Amino acid sequence: MKIFKKEEKPKKKHLSKAKKEKLRLKEKEENIKAKEERKEFYKKIDLKPFFGGIAMGIANIIPGVSGGTMLVIFDLFEKLANSISDIFKKGSTTRKQSFIFLLKVGIGAVIGIVAFAKILGFTLSHIEAETIFWFMGLILFSVPIIIRNELKGEKFNIIFFLIGALIIGALEYFNLHGGLANTGDDGSLISYLILAGLGAIGGISMIFPGISGSMVMLVLGKYEMIRSYIDQVTSLDIGIYIKLIVFGIGAVLGVIISSKILSKVIDKHRGKTVSLILGFIIASALILPLNLETKLVLSTEKICGLIVSFVLGGVLIYLLDKLEKKNSD
Repeated sequence: MKIFKKEEKPKKKHLSKAKKEKLRLKEKEENIKAKEERKEFYKKIDLKPFFGGIAMGIANIIPGVSGGTMLVIFDLFEKLANSISDIFKKGSTTRKQSFIFLLKVGIGAVIGIVAFAKILGFTLSHIEAETIFWFMGLILFSVPIIIRNELKGEKFNIIFFLIGALIIGALEYFNLHGGLANTGDDGSLISYLILAGLGAIGGISMIFPGISGSMVMLVLGKYEMIRSYIDQVTSLDIGIYIKLIVFGIGAVLGVIISSKILSKVIDKHRGKTVSLILGFIIASALILPLNLETKLVLSTEKICGLIVSFVLGGVLIYLLDKLEKKNSD
């Protein structure tokens, strides 16, 4: 039995070329709109600042490793400087977005310090050299990526590169020779002002790529003093809390001031600034083995372990860069 009679069969619609083109354009517009909506959605849940903050927090635990370098590797350094500057800019229309970005980085940094402190404490105690060489690989293999992402057509300046390398070399020289003269901690007004100044220096070194805050504190002869304050947090001593608050206020001011200056300098002199930062980063990576607390005894097994650790740092950078490119595409 036939369900449809001959005349009842559904007929195919024959569209004109003009109508087909109109439908095609409409479909294309809808696809573009959907793509833009997906982009906006991914921007809202962007976790790159969070993971960059974790990397910065981890780096700040290790003596000689710069948290700012991790920000450069994650391509977040310039955005961080601009966001901090934006927060305090009059009439800013993007203050909310800048605050959310900084919040993500801040939460990541705290998690990085707290969650990975014990893990890194274990690795630095048992495989210190391998851990340091892993960070060396991480930093040095990222240099071509930094040049590609940060120079943006500007010329590399060898003079500023050498200046950056010499500054790191000078810091390391003073560090290896016992640092500068240490001043007393007598609880006077001057000592609190010095503490706030140290916090500001720490804040600047924390955000500036290639400069390790712990190294700077060692050079200034204040590393043990600051570390002892942190160690005594559980003692519930009000005096210790006051000192840490004063140091923290100085650190916040240091971050704000340095980020505002860096934001302006990068805009006006990108090539020279990036060259200087590259000098900081490469020199700080190359001198990392000098900061080993345990004497490095080389054997065939040890050399193989160091090479593997170094290469693994490079592999991680390669995978991160590949993932970044995929997300950009």
